[in-house]
This record gives sequence, C-alpha cells and structure tokens, in this order.
Amino acid sequence: MPDSRDDLLAEFDQSYGDFRAVLERLDEAEFEKIWLDGRWRVREITAHVTGWLGQMSAGMDRMARGERPSQEGETPWTEVDNWNETFAQHARGKRKGQILRELEAGANAFKESALKLPEDRFGEGKTANRIFEAAGAPHFREHAEMIREWQSGQSY
Repeated sequence: MPDSRDDLLAEFDQSYGDFRAVLERLDEAEFEKIWLDGRWRVREITAHVTGWLGQMSAGMDRMARGERPSQEGETPWTEVDNWNETFAQHARGKRKGQILRELEAGANAFKESALKLPEDRFGEGKTANRIFEAAGAPHFREHAEMIREWQSGQSY
C-alpha cells in the first residue's frame, strides 16, 4: 500500500473510478436485486461504502483539529456489523441515482478531509493510512470484485 497522501489519493481515485464504473453498468433492476446474504442489494453495498467514507472523513476532520479520530460516546468503529446495518438502513427506499450521488459526495468529502491533514500524518502504520485502508482503495476493490463475481453468476 502506498504511504504518502498523494499516492493514497491517486490510488483512491483509480479504485473509486473502477467501483463507480461497475455500478454505472447496472440497470435499476440489477441495482435492486437482493443477492448478498439473502438481504443486501447493490444499493446497500453502495450505502455501506458511502457510510464508511463518511465515518472516516469525520475521523480525519477530527484529526486535523488535533482530536482523536473516533468521537467520544459514539459506537466504536470496531462494531462493524452495527455500523453496516445503520448504513444499509439509510439506503432504504432510495433509487440508484440518489445512492450514486451520495457516494460521489462521500468520496469527495473523504478526499477533502485527507487534504486537511499534514503530510506527516501519513506513512506506514499511521492512523491516516489505516483510514485509507479501511475506507479507500482496498474497500472499493473488495466490493467492485464482489459485484463482478455476482454478475458473472457466482453465488453469494
């Protein structure tokens, strides 16, 4: 994984573009078909990605102000299933276009938050890099591949 902010942002842009292209190829019916664990659609997967972008953006904003990345009194980020369910609930009833606009806004906010952090906050093992690992390029690649596999007929 790259270490510098610029390298992380370049990787972010490339993998986001790929993820977005996978989503764009889906029609509304495919976007709405339940297939993951018998309960999630691409809609929920995309909301999940967007939700983590938002959480990690807020964390970088707090870091830029000299605070801890996670907010005191908030559900810990380690409670992934609880967060994922919250993000999926947020997607209920939304159409593909709205979900994609929210994704775009989330990706832009994430990048803006990263740019608020000084370069010395980035590097191997540093919190900013772990944030990028959690919600950046690896996350986009994971879900783009998952959707591609589903489209090719592999079961989930």
